[in-house]
Amino acid sequence: GPVLDEDDFDALLDGAGPVLDESAEPPEPADEVARRAFAQRLLCAKRVPESELHEFLTILNKDASSWEPLRRWRCAALLLVCLARSSRVVRAAFVSEGLPLLGAVLQESVGKLETGSAGERQEAGMWSLACLWCLRALSLGRATLWEHRQSLGKPFDRLHRWCGKEKSALAAELRAPTSALCRRWRRQPKPAGQEVSGEQKAVRSKVIEIIQQGLMGISGGASPASPAPVVAMSPGALPNRLVAAEVEAALFGRFGSANSEYKQHARMLRSNLALAGNAKLRERVLAGDVTPEELAAMGSDELAPDALREQRRVAKLQAMKESVVEDVLPRLPSKGEGSPGRDSYTWYTAPPVFMKSPARGASSGDLEGAAAAGEGSSAAKEEAKPNELPPLLPPPTPFQLGMPTPQPTHRDATEHHEPDVLPTPAPDDEDEEQETLMKYLSKPV
Repeated sequence: GPVLDEDDFDALLDGAGPVLDESAEPPEPADEVARRAFAQRLLCAKRVPESELHEFLTILNKDASSWEPLRRWRCAALLLVCLARSSRVVRAAFVSEGLPLLGAVLQESVGKLETGSAGERQEAGMWSLACLWCLRALSLGRATLWEHRQSLGKPFDRLHRWCGKEKSALAAELRAPTSALCRRWRRQPKPAGQEVSGEQKAVRSKVIEIIQQGLMGISGGASPASPAPVVAMSPGALPNRLVAAEVEAALFGRFGSANSEYKQHARMLRSNLALAGNAKLRERVLAGDVTPEELAAMGSDELAPDALREQRRVAKLQAMKESVVEDVLPRLPSKGEGSPGRDSYTWYTAPPVFMKSPARGASSGDLEGAAAAGEGSSAAKEEAKPNELPPLLPPPTPFQLGMPTPQPTHRDATEHHEPDVLPTPAPDDEDEEQETLMKYLSKPV
């Protein structure tokens, strides 16, 4: 408070000096004011707008470094929960620049769970739940987790081990989402970085580079004389290196080893992805619309651009027209054409005139129908099926000897029929849990 000298003290005793208000609240810390403003911006939309993601990350990485630690980690956890409810474009942008923040929150929460007090564990449990919600919503595969093993992989392993050995309600609450993520990643093939064989690891690393070139629109390897062009990434795109690693892992799991078919399919992917007309396909892959498993399962026809597909369809139709052998019949001379009659005609007098058989002639429409992958074959098979008998109705119940069969009751036409009342669907449990977690993380500190 203010320091009073002797004159001010005498004046205060006489009632003429300044009056000190002991009930006035102390001023709010500056970091608490910044924390409240940060939380209110997120709670207004309950999602992260695409235009504000970079600003939120900048605040947490730079400005919040001087805040009180509890305020900073609560704001970071709140951002992760809102991110799990955001659009796919925002989540992809977060994978490009926000994974270190996710790893920092996860690492801090696991440390509190392992060595903190009861109150610190409860707080760290909320941070861990926010990280798990975010990991569940992001399109992160096993290969991406291996690329970020120092910031994400190892802290997640520590959290999984802690949930397995700890016997408490908090550990039980964290165990279910942690185990679900483990099961999802264990079903995926082993990434190239975990390969034990040095030769096979080198081959798989080379395939990752080949697929990455295709995602960047580069058709072949770049030489020192002609370096690869720099391709600008869209804001909502996943890093092409991570996507290439995920596609390679899916390709390796599809073929089982780095055999010749695996290498040939990788080169085919690179060639088709790098086509000039496949820019939209590359954008869909980097945006997460096409999963790595779906891309690895595609053939050359599915990967071809629309213009190339139409060109191939026209060429196939033309080849079918040229390959059709028309059936012809000899045109025998009839009466009135200088011949005594059809019966007297012999093959030794003159060569016959051939004409197209009307029953076997194929039109262009027939060829187009055949080129459409046999669309009418399935319909013909359906028509050829005999009419199936309707299923027999079960006997009325109870069906026992000595018990009369209940007769249907006839309602009066004037009787009012009340429809059955359908149960009201309960609110989504996940949204309710996220709402509760957001309210906790936005509380004043």
